[in-house]
Amino acid sequence: MRGILVKKGLWPKWLLHALLSTFWWGIWGFVVKLGSDKISPRQMQILFMVGMVPLVLATLVRLSFRVDMDRLGITYGVLNGVFTTLGLLAYYAAMQRGPASLVGPVTALFPLVTVVLAFVLLHERINKVQMAGVVLALLSIFILSM
Repeated sequence: MRGILVKKGLWPKWLLHALLSTFWWGIWGFVVKLGSDKISPRQMQILFMVGMVPLVLATLVRLSFRVDMDRLGITYGVLNGVFTTLGLLAYYAAMQRGPASLVGPVTALFPLVTVVLAFVLLHERINKVQMAGVVLALLSIFILSM
């Protein structure tokens, strides 16, 4: 079914992965709230990394333990881990201190930072409709926090 929809151009090829990401992250956010009432943000982060180990090992096996050695790529990969960890620690602390029904949607607006950085540093264009979406997303933070 998925192959038919993609081949006929009914949806972009990236959309399935984006929806899967949203699904898994949604479950992850819910599980974080359950755990944040039981353990500290630091413990959540450590256990998060422990949970990643089997998937990392499976990925390495699938790649036959070959890793690209591009220095800039490696730098970006390490920075990815650093910024993800910092964000997760803040997320876990927010979940520990606030309701999931508010923390989840507010933190889900992280792509706004990506949009701004892509616009400023990569010179990607943002049309009027997309700019309206950014403004509405920012407004949603204000509305949700009331």
